[in-house]
Amino acid sequence: MKKVGFLVILAILMMVSSCTSTDDNLRAMIPDDAAGMVAIDVPGVLKKAGMLSGDTVKVPDALLKVIDDASVTVQGDFIKFLPNSGFDLTTPCYVFFSPGVYKAVALIPLSDEDKAVQLVEKITSSKVQHLAGIDYASHLDYGYAIDGDVLLVGRFRNPIAPESAAVAASAILDKSKPSLLANNDLAKKIDETKGDIKAYINVKALSTILKSNSRFSTIFGNIPAIEIITDSDIKAMIASLTFNMSKKDGESAILKTDFIFDKNGQYSKLYDSLIAAQVPNATAVLDAVPGELDTYVGIKVDGARFASQPQMVGMFEMLENTPFTSGLNFKEMLSSVKGALVFGLGKSQVSDYNFTIAAQTQDPSVIINQVVQVGSQRGQSPLKYDNEYIYDNGSQGIAMGQAPGVFYLRCVDFETRFSAAGLPVISQNFNKASVVFFHQLKVADNVEGFFNWWLLNKAGGEGLYYTSDEKQNVVVSLLKCLCWSDPASADQGSTDDYDYGF
Repeated sequence: MKKVGFLVILAILMMVSSCTSTDDNLRAMIPDDAAGMVAIDVPGVLKKAGMLSGDTVKVPDALLKVIDDASVTVQGDFIKFLPNSGFDLTTPCYVFFSPGVYKAVALIPLSDEDKAVQLVEKITSSKVQHLAGIDYASHLDYGYAIDGDVLLVGRFRNPIAPESAAVAASAILDKSKPSLLANNDLAKKIDETKGDIKAYINVKALSTILKSNSRFSTIFGNIPAIEIITDSDIKAMIASLTFNMSKKDGESAILKTDFIFDKNGQYSKLYDSLIAAQVPNATAVLDAVPGELDTYVGIKVDGARFASQPQMVGMFEMLENTPFTSGLNFKEMLSSVKGALVFGLGKSQVSDYNFTIAAQTQDPSVIINQVVQVGSQRGQSPLKYDNEYIYDNGSQGIAMGQAPGVFYLRCVDFETRFSAAGLPVISQNFNKASVVFFHQLKVADNVEGFFNWWLLNKAGGEGLYYTSDEKQNVVVSLLKCLCWSDPASADQGSTDDYDYGF
């Protein structure tokens, strides 16, 4: 009996050491110049999704339907074929972002190399070749490399020949660079962070990651506002996402974010220009914002102090030298704002975007009079209707007006049915935080769930994702959003309606 007991213990130790070895091997492949890294507890996530029972994997029919209805995505393919993929579902996988040949790389542990090769050949519709000492194939923007017990999937930064792409993949698999997660203080801090999904982002490299995202580049590519954060002295952000499966409290995904920064640096001074304390009637600004938009960003500011920040100079210069907005004194207009400032964005049927800007100000006429005067000088006199100034920009009407203590400007192609004040999560968080972000995630034009995040203090913030259908598993819901890609967008050359960067 003692001998049997010893063998059992020995077997368990071998299993544990094997898992640890595989995990350490993947971690060693993440180069120290990586701009960011995501670690996914694969077995934990699949169990919470109800997709893993023992060694058996079953993908829910609802998720399969979304994958089949969407245009092709790499993540959708992998999830669809997960039950026979050859992936090792007992070990975490990793994604990192890099300035190299591959802008994003996934490292997936394997339990069956042959099955993984078959999966890659099915996805790429081509035979795997032996290049640079590894098995390699490519398709569209992606390269696939298999080396023993690891599958590397990388998204190219620029078009590249397969031979060169294979060499770059081989260098990653051979751990040719020092590792980001070597035995250091950063690795310790990441390891101490609890969560089903953990992420690290080097904020100095954040601009590179964001600019590689087509949606972000379209909106913010020429606006230096992002430099307020990326050029600050925030060194890094560590985040964790934990799935709360409590039926009593309601399933949700809880996000925690922590900033690593110099407590005596410029970021602290910038944050001090925000009004973190209560702002009287802050939620009143939401009454002027349509509730049908997809994304909302709210910030409480002392406009005069915020406008004086050196990081804002570039933005003002750019706006004041743009044909559409030249002649407007943006520093003066922002300086008149004191309290809540909200920006809303959504899809439009007739132009690129619907948007709304609304701000608390002691004197809305400071902004309104400037716009009217500059517009009139250009022969763009507005039509005044129901106390609003209406401009015709060819596709959407632009309405500018004021409510008590609030200025607003709306450019939308629909008639507003309810205001953002009717979205409780925004108004609730706006009362306790200096910065609020809210986004409605859609699948096939149906709202699938809601994500919101709020900055509580200099050190970081909290967030929450919850489903539009309380009966739905929250993990499966998030996977639907991750796998959804609008076929119409794909026909127009976009690879993903929501381009998440991988």
